[in-house]
Amino acid sequence: MHARPTDLEVVILGAGMSGLCMAIQLQRSGIDDYLIVEKSHGLGGTWWDNRYPGAQVDVPAPAYSFSFAPNPEWTHRFADAAEIHRYQQRLAEQHGLAARMRLGVAITEARFDAQAGRWQLSLDDGSALSARFFVCSTGPLSRPRWPDIPDLASFKGQLLHSARWPAGVDLGDKRIGVIGTGSTASQLVPALAPTAARLTLFQRTPNWVMPRLDRRYGALDRWLARFPPYAALARLAWVQFLELGRRGFDEGTLARRAMTAAARGHLRRQVPDAGLRERLTPRYPLGCKRIIYSNDYFGALALPQSELVTEAITGVTERGVLTLDGREHQLDALICATGFDTTQLLAELPITGLDGRTLGETWRVNPSAYFGLTVPGFPNLFLTLGPNTGTGHTSTLLFIEPQVQHALACMRRVKQSGKRWIDVRPEAFAAQDANVQRRLAGSVWSRCSSWYRNDSGRIIAIWPGFTGEYDRAVRRPDEAAYELG
Repeated sequence: MHARPTDLEVVILGAGMSGLCMAIQLQRSGIDDYLIVEKSHGLGGTWWDNRYPGAQVDVPAPAYSFSFAPNPEWTHRFADAAEIHRYQQRLAEQHGLAARMRLGVAITEARFDAQAGRWQLSLDDGSALSARFFVCSTGPLSRPRWPDIPDLASFKGQLLHSARWPAGVDLGDKRIGVIGTGSTASQLVPALAPTAARLTLFQRTPNWVMPRLDRRYGALDRWLARFPPYAALARLAWVQFLELGRRGFDEGTLARRAMTAAARGHLRRQVPDAGLRERLTPRYPLGCKRIIYSNDYFGALALPQSELVTEAITGVTERGVLTLDGREHQLDALICATGFDTTQLLAELPITGLDGRTLGETWRVNPSAYFGLTVPGFPNLFLTLGPNTGTGHTSTLLFIEPQVQHALACMRRVKQSGKRWIDVRPEAFAAQDANVQRRLAGSVWSRCSSWYRNDSGRIIAIWPGFTGEYDRAVRRPDEAAYELG
């Protein structure tokens, strides 16, 4: 490193929900000596990246606000991306976070100095930082995944990715192709199909779709939400309701039978055409892939200008997409709604811990961390929404908050002990990881291919239990699981 580093107590990578939560709780605990580094030119994380038409959260908004910062300004039960971004901006303004952010700058290298007990960080603007603690809050939904299709770059029309949506793009009266049928596509398709000359959805696997219990919030709702007891009760009620959905992932439960029946009934009511309905019927158990919640996805596919293509894509030409039946689907715009690469977490950033070992090398085969938070050999490094902390049923914020409290407790322990660093013990890490994988084996998530799993088949994204179990295990660290140095 050529530049003299700026010394800090904590550096936070990422200004999304996790980074904002960490910064606010640092301030509340009396730590003001921190900096958020964000490579995008604005805060928001996934809500900065995901600006495609129709983008919205897929859990009720009261559960998608922090317990310490309820939002009385929600206008719908399921908030859209712009509304969530405004919530994030208000959080930053209320807590004065802008002064402790560096936007449009990326960390290019992170190396732990064991002797000093500090992380040495290089940035792409030539500057350097030194921090006792390094928090990686980028999460799993940050690196766009492009489909592995021959000659994709040869397409001469507009080639777009849902996670990098350009401002001002107009697709009205265009022939649009959409690759991907997950949550993103279920929001994009209804937003684009009504004004498209033609919309072609290329489906590899149909998804389970449940009704979305959405409604507009009126003046009375927003007035009540300004009373803390009401806001807390509304949030708790939705959190508990979402936990019922977790029971739907367990074989033989009443919740599972009810959710499956609801999804099948939803498809039957919204798609009267038997042939189309057959092609939209999943062949894998509900919950194996992330469930879609939508009231207008099926309706958009039934429009006369929409076409569902289930033949496999064999390639891309200058004019469109080739499918296995020999057709060339001519397009003006091709949208890849193919989500994020969740198998190569933090792959773009060399993070070097003890003994010169990098996190990329450690995670090359199977990304794993102690409760998704810490990795042996990488002292004073904390992850948020790390491996096996995802959910298929509830708000990620319910996992972020205890993760932040866990990291803060570890930081306090280091300072109180007078030691230089804290590191999870390899045996504690191995035991917890083995327990998670044992519980996931044979679960619904093991019964199909999804972004929850990596190429080896290991489930790397999902937490196998209920939200409360994770909170209780994580919020107060087990001191025996960590060693000080």
